[in-house]
Amino acid sequence: MLDTPTVTPSPSLSGPTIAPTATFFAQQPTDIPFDEFYEGQNDPTAAALAPGAALPPLEVGSTPGTPAASAGVRVVEVTALDGGLLRGQLYQGGDVRQPGVLLLAGAGDEWSGFAAQLYDTGFTVLVMPLREPAPLLDFPILLQALSSGEADPASLGVIGAGRGADVALLGCAGDLLCDTVVLLSPTGDPALPNAMPAFNPRPLLLAASEDDATAFAAAQSIQAAATGEVIVQPFTSAGSGTAMLANRPDLAGLIIQWLQRHIGAP
Repeated sequence: MLDTPTVTPSPSLSGPTIAPTATFFAQQPTDIPFDEFYEGQNDPTAAALAPGAALPPLEVGSTPGTPAASAGVRVVEVTALDGGLLRGQLYQGGDVRQPGVLLLAGAGDEWSGFAAQLYDTGFTVLVMPLREPAPLLDFPILLQALSSGEADPASLGVIGAGRGADVALLGCAGDLLCDTVVLLSPTGDPALPNAMPAFNPRPLLLAASEDDATAFAAAQSIQAAATGEVIVQPFTSAGSGTAMLANRPDLAGLIIQWLQRHIGAP
């Protein structure tokens, strides 16, 4: 037999009652107004993503003094698979999605204004330093973050310098979001030519200085394993990695023309 319903709910179990609770205590954990407490949780870009997809880069500030700071350069963070925050720079402006370019290099490498050149040409650019000891694990998150809310996911290129060149090729070999790769001074890692069957037949641009014997030999071995369009641009005494952009200004123009041809001219 059920207990007689009480006028108000009691601490003990009872059947439902039609009587209202005498006093309603609205518990709020902070002083933030209730209407604003969940602000941002219904972001349309995030809501449209598939389960497990990477969120777009989260803006955490502007970058004063950068060549295109007034036109849309922002400091952003991307959440890695292990929960770590990867901080970089995003060059993006306007409401129309443009072809996207991911720049990867070591923490000590400087792109010498090259990201701003790409942006001024019409590309959305995400600049990220590599995180050791396993930067390859971060690659798919970075590429998805660039495409999920900022750049055109059908037009994505990756440019890597030094160790970043290795990550760019190995990452793109396993990720079909990547349409083309530009490698500046790849290392002699034997995994690079071995990754080419998975990357082929996508187009590939390589640049290396003859005085960097390891990178020059690596570029030749990668070229030999390519089945798609490939260009190897040799230089003399141009340095290594991102330094080649400063020592050979014509390299930036060559890369921009390559990107315009393969991921779309903005």
